[in-house]
Amino acid sequence: MATLSLRARFKRNAIAPFILATVFLCALVWVMDFFTQRDYAAAALQHRVQALRMSFSAYLDRANFEVKYLSEQVSDGESLDALFQLHDVLFFGGLDFFYIEKEDGQIMEDPRVRLYTQDAFVSLINGAPIETWHHITSSDQGELLLYKKPLDNNPEGKGSGFFYGFISLNNNLALASDLITSAGADYLRISDVLGKPLLVEKLSGFNEDVDYIRHESIVALPSLGEKFSIEVRYARPLLEAFSRWVLVGCLTVIVAMTVLFWLVMLYAQRIMFLPIAGLPSLGRLETFNFQEFEPLMAQMNHFQVLLKVRDQHLELLLNSLQSAILFCDESARVSSLNEEAKSVFPNFERAKTVFDMTPIACHQSIQRALKGEYGGGFELELSDQNKVYEFQTHTFVNEYGFRSVMLVGKDVSEVRRLRWNLTQRFPKHVLDRPQPPYSLLIEELECQAAWLKQSPQAASTWFFAINELLHSIAETDESAHALMSLGQMVCEQQDAIEQRLLLNNNQCQFKIELTLENAVKQFRWTQEHRALVTVALMHCYHSTISGRYIDIGWDRYGLLIKVYGAEETTPALDWLRKEYPKLIKGRFEQAVGGRVQFTAALTPEHHLEPLSATDQCVSFIKNDFPESGRVLDALTAAGLKVDVFSSFSEFFGSSKSYRHSYDAMFVALGDEALALESVNKLRASSGRDVLPIIYIATNKQVLLDESHTLLLHQLMPYRLVTQMASLEGLAPISLGDWATHETNFIIVGGSDLSQVIWQSELSANDFIARREKDVANLVSVLRHTNPVVILVLDKDTARKALKLHLVKLVNTKWFVLEDFSERPDTMPFIDIGGQLPNDSAIDMLRQTLKRKG
Repeated sequence: MATLSLRARFKRNAIAPFILATVFLCALVWVMDFFTQRDYAAAALQHRVQALRMSFSAYLDRANFEVKYLSEQVSDGESLDALFQLHDVLFFGGLDFFYIEKEDGQIMEDPRVRLYTQDAFVSLINGAPIETWHHITSSDQGELLLYKKPLDNNPEGKGSGFFYGFISLNNNLALASDLITSAGADYLRISDVLGKPLLVEKLSGFNEDVDYIRHESIVALPSLGEKFSIEVRYARPLLEAFSRWVLVGCLTVIVAMTVLFWLVMLYAQRIMFLPIAGLPSLGRLETFNFQEFEPLMAQMNHFQVLLKVRDQHLELLLNSLQSAILFCDESARVSSLNEEAKSVFPNFERAKTVFDMTPIACHQSIQRALKGEYGGGFELELSDQNKVYEFQTHTFVNEYGFRSVMLVGKDVSEVRRLRWNLTQRFPKHVLDRPQPPYSLLIEELECQAAWLKQSPQAASTWFFAINELLHSIAETDESAHALMSLGQMVCEQQDAIEQRLLLNNNQCQFKIELTLENAVKQFRWTQEHRALVTVALMHCYHSTISGRYIDIGWDRYGLLIKVYGAEETTPALDWLRKEYPKLIKGRFEQAVGGRVQFTAALTPEHHLEPLSATDQCVSFIKNDFPESGRVLDALTAAGLKVDVFSSFSEFFGSSKSYRHSYDAMFVALGDEALALESVNKLRASSGRDVLPIIYIATNKQVLLDESHTLLLHQLMPYRLVTQMASLEGLAPISLGDWATHETNFIIVGGSDLSQVIWQSELSANDFIARREKDVANLVSVLRHTNPVVILVLDKDTARKALKLHLVKLVNTKWFVLEDFSERPDTMPFIDIGGQLPNDSAIDMLRQTLKRKG
């Protein structure tokens, strides 16, 4: 248990209030500085607003001067062009444009007016007061200030007209720049008393999302006929809202609170922790006269009483265990022992260490225990007492932190005597075998009750197979174990199961994956190894999950069997798959998704069974077989060179089958009748009763030749190669060598449809016919082929054959169905009257062939 420090605990509890007080005081300094700076900023803003009023008044004064000066020039008779020659007045004045109306009807109109408004001057000056600035609004939302000044009287003492000066508010960059600059603000807005904006100006860097100070006031100038509302804003970000003195104040607060915390900790150290640290130096516990320690002393006294009671209980327990128990320290000195140990070692008082009490043969186990090793032990025979004690060593750490040893010895004299008697009566190999419980067969019968009612005969064979496995696991295998390859062992076990069981098509819908490289490795297989493979196979026979399969191979530890799709099992299979691996140093594992795995620790023999099929060429007839792709994969995995034909018609009609000889033919029994008919035709062509033919079937009901028929779920590279090896004594299948004038036909010329019709008709009459698209393709074929009959369907193809000098070949016989003038005698004409081939046409062809034979 970790120790706790009162000093650290006091420090942790005391520092929190100081931190909170420091944060509070710093926050108070920041708040006070914030409001102080805000008051300073408001006062400064009022001064800036006053400067803005003065700037606005000065601008109006310049405009008044410009009005006065220009009106005097007009009174003196100056024209409009002359007025615009007064650049200094116009440039530094405040007017944006003006308008002059004389009593004699003469009008001087400033052309700059169209820059600000499109209204006529008459509408703008209507009702304007004299000598005061008056606000007007044009129809196109132009905000203007109008000043009306009468011109000087003429010599007759009458008024000569009026001068109208205009200042734009919402389109006057000079006025807006002067006002916002004089105010030092970031935002300026002038509105009338109703709140309508007349002039709005802001700096490009002003953003309303940033904190700012806002001030509004009313502007009333002597030369202004009405009052305006002015609003100015001064951007004031949060960081600029505080002065540099706030950092000084916060730093002062932090330093002061740190010093105060240090003083508090120093004072607590002197008045509390120093007396507590000096308590052990006061002597005995009875000298603890502090009131605060009275509960602690009472608790310690209570614990002392409990320890004495526990010590008594432990002593009674050690003496009642009927075991000799010794405790030794790190130096092997005996620290304590119980009564039975004293009877075992009567001279313990004179011995310095446990080594002086025990024989030398026992010392090594005790020394290992002192070094920290666990699980050691030794036997001690007491000849004088006629007893045998079996001691176990246990390491522990004592109260001083050193490694110590406890020796626990049990009297095993009676156990040894009983074990000897049991061994003499029951051999060890019989007792070590797992014995199936009596209830297992009952559970199996209950699980398969529905199947037993539905298919009693098939279910009975299943129970017989399970019974054999349960019977064999309880008996010892005394037979000799011959050296055998893994592939042969798997095939034998699969064949043996299928001979016992009555299987339906659904039970056989699985495959076995065993590569040829793994299958040829040999080992002396025991009964347990064979039973393990049988249990794995029976998982697939019992399961109904589609796509299930078994993967058998080797890994670095030994045999490895994986069964995929084995979620469904029975009580007997479940018990067998767990018990059989224990007999062969193996292991059973069950993974998520219905995969079970068996392992067996063994090492295959170094020499391998010589088995190879890499130089053999076979043909595969699909024959409408639904799983032809799976068959082709198995043949390829076996290393065979495969020529694939979709049917026997393609085999007989393809030129490839005449150019090659095949060591074996694999015939898939999709259409059983057609396969039997074609095989008989092949036998008739060869003149032999036995051919190297292997049939592939889905179930046992369609077997043509049981010795040379493989079921679909039996397809393994090893089984295929062994089947090929059994056919080595038979001659290969070679249509080119078997061909004669009586059976071998080549159809050339005509259309594809007519060639197909003739081929079908000839095949139906037990002829072997193949088609050729172009007669030129026969140039290289006919010179090296066996006797053949060429049936030409049109005269153009016959003429081409004459040009190629093919008719002169002695191993060929030519027949044409269309006559032509240059036809030689070696090319007989068969007249069928342009009809499709029928029985009469075939008879005519057969008779002509006999005559020419």
